[in-house]
Amino acid sequence: MKKVLIIANTYFQIITAINLKNTTLQNREVDIIITDISTDYDKIASNLKELDLFRQVQTANINHICYKTNKIEKYIKLINWKETLNEFIEKEDYENYDVLMFFNYDVFTYCVYNKLYSMNKDIICQRYEEGFCSYLYDFSHLIINKFNKYLSYFTNRERLENRISKYYFYNPDLVLFEHKYALEKIENLNKKNDKLVNILNKTFHYEHTLNEYTKKYIFFEESFFCDGKKMDDLELVLKIADIVGKENILVKLHPRNKKDRFKEYGIATNKTIGIPWEIIQMNNDFSDKVFLTISSGSVLASKLYFNENIKTYLLFNCTKEKSDMVTEEYFQYLNRVNEKFGLDGFIIPQNTNELINELKEDKK
Repeated sequence: MKKVLIIANTYFQIITAINLKNTTLQNREVDIIITDISTDYDKIASNLKELDLFRQVQTANINHICYKTNKIEKYIKLINWKETLNEFIEKEDYENYDVLMFFNYDVFTYCVYNKLYSMNKDIICQRYEEGFCSYLYDFSHLIINKFNKYLSYFTNRERLENRISKYYFYNPDLVLFEHKYALEKIENLNKKNDKLVNILNKTFHYEHTLNEYTKKYIFFEESFFCDGKKMDDLELVLKIADIVGKENILVKLHPRNKKDRFKEYGIATNKTIGIPWEIIQMNNDFSDKVFLTISSGSVLASKLYFNENIKTYLLFNCTKEKSDMVTEEYFQYLNRVNEKFGLDGFIIPQNTNELINELKEDKK
């Protein structure tokens, strides 16, 4: 039986890893490493251990090196990968895995791969999706990839990228970028799959009493503020609140945002942090709600994973600054989603005035 090791950095990656273990990998011995990229990663790992779904559940502290150091420091860490691996994870010995599954190309992934490759030259690598950005790019253009290419050459070690055999997607037919590996479908997240819902709820400690999303209008904040990108999203929310009423709107804060900018203006926000939107949507009916966002991929979950038709506003034309997510590929992707699922419930106002008029009509 092939042994599989999965690296999961984000909530969605953890959800997908669990889903894969319940379906495609149900007859495999599977271990998972949950990293500190996710808030409360240690609690999530502890909850997952109790469920005995994975053979082993481990944690790794990678954020301080992978995402909070400069390029030169990352290169040095990658060159000294054996020592760096010991900084990431407390593990005395590594098993002889047959498959390494991951999404992120980062120092940690490369260090783990180097270790596993040193033990098994036949190891296979596979990737799995991380939301809609995964469909637009394969991220092989990253500088860390190029540096590792030269490093692999000088160390006579086959590149991780050359060992990729499959890429798992919930909707493989929506992939835009060119690829050389097989695309395989992940079984959709199903609200009626009681076993999966139960596992996910226990993993993320979700309780039905925690549902705060009772307002009609739900605005999905993005990471602009916590990433230091200038964006007039607060001003946009206030304009929307003026039309629909502050008592009728809730802002779902971005998980990485440590500051609630909306509270002082009387705008309600979610108080529970650490529960992925997909979990919340699996447990609740939002058919009578209205979603609003500038460019967050979370609102697409309704179509992509649950095939639900929820009225949704994409507001990237309604801000002075433009979201980096709104690219030519973004529109190509939306077109493919429209061709496959239909986006009749999605509204893209051309400007703020059009948005205001739409919301006024919606209130009638």
